[in-house]
Amino acid sequence: KKTYQTTVSEFLGFHAITGVDELRQVSSAHLIAWRDALIDSEAKPRTINNRLSAVSSLFNHLCEQQVVAINPANGLKRPKVNQDRVETPIVTKEAVRTVLDAPDLQTLKGIRDSAMLHILFFCGCRASEVTTLKRTDYFEDGGYWVLDFTVKGGKKNRLAIHPEAKIAIDRYLAAAPHGQEKNAWLFQRTQRPDGTKLSYNTVEQVFRHYAVIVNLPTGATLHSARATFITEALKNNCLLEDVQASVAHADISTTKMYDQRVRGYKES
Repeated sequence: KKTYQTTVSEFLGFHAITGVDELRQVSSAHLIAWRDALIDSEAKPRTINNRLSAVSSLFNHLCEQQVVAINPANGLKRPKVNQDRVETPIVTKEAVRTVLDAPDLQTLKGIRDSAMLHILFFCGCRASEVTTLKRTDYFEDGGYWVLDFTVKGGKKNRLAIHPEAKIAIDRYLAAAPHGQEKNAWLFQRTQRPDGTKLSYNTVEQVFRHYAVIVNLPTGATLHSARATFITEALKNNCLLEDVQASVAHADISTTKMYDQRVRGYKES
């Protein structure tokens, strides 16, 4: 939602559109000019395509509401995206261990960060799925401890967690003031707590903080945790369908993009 809102605002601002009448005058030429400006700004092809998709969604909605007659984004040529692999750097298992061991477990913040990092690396979830976890989303089911993630589209993805991740979560719940509050957000601020959930930016800052401390490879991002989980699962011969279900990819071709086995580094 945030990306959609930002993108639409950027597009309207680029063409100084302030009213419905001006929206009705938007043509393919407006989209082409904006696309070319994004290309000139050296935005990545995937980013440009995401931006164009958001504006296309806007005009699909306006067409449905009979505000405009056609979607000017239809048929617009978009930059080619490498669909063979994900460019996000993968972190080695040894490097993951250094990240997981980095938080100071003598402080509530360190205990919280440890639990969060364990979930990111051991579950391969999106950062947004971490921020929307509630205390009631962590429970025992059929002898397994699980997390009930809310994924894209508002759907639920229940995932059994690794015993080490369980230890980190239990340690955090035992220390956190809201640890026994059923309807509380699982991850909250430790300084000036107000009961609100952590933002995506906060989770990103936490990851970046420890990435710098342990000197992760240049380019490693929050998404590297998810990419590492998927890559390691496939390297250990987990079924592609099982990995797809675990990380809640709508299309299995997205999961295949993380499969480094096709690169054949060891055989080169």
